[in-house]
Amino acid sequence: MKKLLLIAPLVFSSSVLAAEVNVGQICKAASAAMFGRDHKIMKLDKTESGIAYVHYIRKDDGTRWAIKCKLIGDQVMWASDNPDSTGRWRNDPADSIVRYSVSGNKLTIMEVYSDGSSTSNSYPIKQL
Repeated sequence: MKKLLLIAPLVFSSSVLAAEVNVGQICKAASAAMFGRDHKIMKLDKTESGIAYVHYIRKDDGTRWAIKCKLIGDQVMWASDNPDSTGRWRNDPADSIVRYSVSGNKLTIMEVYSDGSSTSNSYPIKQL
């Protein structure tokens, strides 16, 4: 009697799909979504040890705003990274939760606030 080995299809989560996008692209999109800015002004400074450093210049007054991001599964953990005020990682239960997902050529950032409300923004991966 022959034994047949069946391989079930694997279900991939967003974090596995991150191979299509990198932490820098996700951080740029998350910055744009969280701060209500155009994703095209987000600049990646560097990626080091799994942490992306992103900044943008605020058009209103020309000031530079910077954050750093790391990924924990499909969650984007971030902290401010300004020279005069490096902030804490946003991991307090009262902080909003920022998640990402990839579908086709779009990266979606969803932010869920402590009151249960949420926002969602999608960006073309090629533009990040």
